[in-house]
Amino acid sequence: MTRKMLHGAMTALVMVTAAHCSGSSNDFKSGGTGGGPNTPPNGQFTVGTSGSSGGGISIGADGGPTSSVPGYTGGVAQDCPSGESTTISGTVYDPSLQDPLYNVTVYVPVSATLPALPSGASCNSCASLYPPILASTVTDATGHFTIPNAPWGKNVPLVVQTGKWRMQFTLPSVTACKDNPQADKSLRLPRNKTEGNLPDIAISTGGADSLECLLLRIGVDADEYVGGGGAGHIHIFTGNKGASTAPPSPQSYTALWDSTADLMKYDVVVLSCEGSETSNLDDANRQSLSDYAGAGGRVFASHFHYAWFNQGVFGADNLATWTRGEQAVDDTRSFPGDVVTTLWSGQAFPEGQALGQWLGVVGALTNGQLPIWFARHNADVSMANTPSQPWITLDKSTPAPGATEYFSFDTPIGTSPACGRVVYSDLHVSGGPDKNEPGVPPDYPAMPMLGMRGGRGGEPVAGIVPSGCASHPLTPQEKALEFMIFDLSSCLIPVGKVAVPASPAPIPR
Repeated sequence: MTRKMLHGAMTALVMVTAAHCSGSSNDFKSGGTGGGPNTPPNGQFTVGTSGSSGGGISIGADGGPTSSVPGYTGGVAQDCPSGESTTISGTVYDPSLQDPLYNVTVYVPVSATLPALPSGASCNSCASLYPPILASTVTDATGHFTIPNAPWGKNVPLVVQTGKWRMQFTLPSVTACKDNPQADKSLRLPRNKTEGNLPDIAISTGGADSLECLLLRIGVDADEYVGGGGAGHIHIFTGNKGASTAPPSPQSYTALWDSTADLMKYDVVVLSCEGSETSNLDDANRQSLSDYAGAGGRVFASHFHYAWFNQGVFGADNLATWTRGEQAVDDTRSFPGDVVTTLWSGQAFPEGQALGQWLGVVGALTNGQLPIWFARHNADVSMANTPSQPWITLDKSTPAPGATEYFSFDTPIGTSPACGRVVYSDLHVSGGPDKNEPGVPPDYPAMPMLGMRGGRGGEPVAGIVPSGCASHPLTPQEKALEFMIFDLSSCLIPVGKVAVPASPAPIPR
């Protein structure tokens, strides 16, 4: 038996996605510079801060720890027969345990005491969100992962993380020189701040969509909902004819998009359709949203929120060919949507490919296409719209062939590397906030105007969030939005790139 170390020497796998911001490197190294004066005597070296207070793992010359995370016993040396190694495998799910998730980083940290995550939007490198790591990988489009060359022993810390969603687990035992599969639905992202970390998401409600209720159906606890500021992570602001909280949440135009500073408090900003062109919006607000996205913010805008992008600072960016107004295709039926898997250059669009595969895994496709209700045709994105990348378009057999239903552009526009991302959706998710709201037809005959009881023209009724939200299963197009929400809140992957672990960085010996 030949003693093998990770990649020929004891190493720490430092995992981040291939993306980065502000030209900052995503690779960072643990320990000193490798060899030289930082090498401890007697063949021992320390990863992180050793001792119980720091939570570091100190590893001796035989591959085992000399002092450790409390309760941890084991090592990182791969003392295995040829062709074998220690691996950890499993599947990571959303907080509700309904759907597996793509592009989640799964890693064994150097220290079981994780550093605090930064607050609010920023253009930091992806590496700034991850601590020094011993071994890691990224989930595929089925949510599955296998960590190669993993540490072994008892009470091994394991972290699942995408962006600022982060939850830590302890594996009671990892056996050397074999795979260590984790039980299905034992690994997921957190539901609340007592379980782990969540991003701060601001949601502007509106009278023609219920994006504020989607996160509940994904599994985030109701206790995380707050009106505007507060200790929760889902921050509700009231848009035109939109739902509110109890006590009432602040108005979006006075407390959310009134300034760049207010927007910068949030990692993601979600803008629910108001049923008409966005109210109380001017060019100064558009500039604030542009500044926010350019500084690393993430934006999801639904239907009539095209009013942000067809004029003002965004109007000169050639994002799409815009058509104003309702532009309903036909609300009495669904239409097949095609997932875009290539770039304008003809090269592969890896994130689009992952979306298509993932939608199949979660049962959202019919005959290989996404059934879309309440489609609109306000945006046409073509090769001429160079900043924008379509994700989903209506099939050529529909009354609006090729209409762009989801597209994104990275910000600042025209810069590389980018920092932020904006997604525009020209469809509606579902009804609500109404506990009896079933989702999409055939459960009801047409799209309701959420701010009106009994449909369009009825009695105004906005609803209370989160207590009034429906709890129906995710519809196919809600599943597509779930993918987008986690993509938006993850470490940014530039269009055309794929999420992969970075190269390992050697630890001094």
